[in-house]
Amino acid sequence: MVPFNDADALERGLAEIGDRVAAVIMEPVMMNVGIVLPQPGYLERVRDLCAKHGVIFIFDEVKSGGTIAYGGVIERFAVQPDLACFAKAIGGGATIGAFGGRADVMELVTKGAAQQGTFNGNPLSCHAGLAALTEVLIPDAYDYLGKLGTLLAEGCRRAIDDNGIPAHTVDLGAKGCVSYRSEPLTNYRDFLETNPELFAASFPWMINRGIFMTPGDEEQWTISVQHTDDDVRRYVEAFGEFCSELAG
Repeated sequence: MVPFNDADALERGLAEIGDRVAAVIMEPVMMNVGIVLPQPGYLERVRDLCAKHGVIFIFDEVKSGGTIAYGGVIERFAVQPDLACFAKAIGGGATIGAFGGRADVMELVTKGAAQQGTFNGNPLSCHAGLAALTEVLIPDAYDYLGKLGTLLAEGCRRAIDDNGIPAHTVDLGAKGCVSYRSEPLTNYRDFLETNPELFAASFPWMINRGIFMTPGDEEQWTISVQHTDDDVRRYVEAFGEFCSELAG
């Protein structure tokens, strides 16, 4: 294991044991710790290092695929992995998973690699996924989601700044979050320095005002095409009151 956003550490590791490494797999945007963005040039350098050492580069886009852009991380950050896996958003809420990648790698699946399961080719999941990807999560939808995401993140950021709360926001299209640490996160260890007590106070505050967030300070919000400007303003207003209460 090497830290996220530390390409030098990966380079040292591959130089030492690269001949025994089959693949590097990562969330290209970490989303089990709030949101940790890849620093400029990081994904590109990992891509180059994997190619240099003959290592398969795999994106886990279970959370980012279908949410942060029409083409997920691959589109938004313009980095092409050898394989990528997807779930959740691409099924419109139905149970589903998918993976794909380079033809020469995918060809191994057709030559005997086990790839079976209860939901493989499930008609309901496939129909829901087809509808989600062709009728709901169309390119125009991401313009709308981006507008709402910015409205929400900037509203929360103003409340944080106005009240001197040790926190920051991340705006990533349909995805975003508030992390209770003044400085942006760069890896998992940074997440360990966030303040869980502030999140623990914010969760019931928002629930009591009719706003349900996924429980857990490691989570983030996901905006739907059904949300409106009024929904976002309601969230920002409640969060602003929370920050004022903390400051008081």
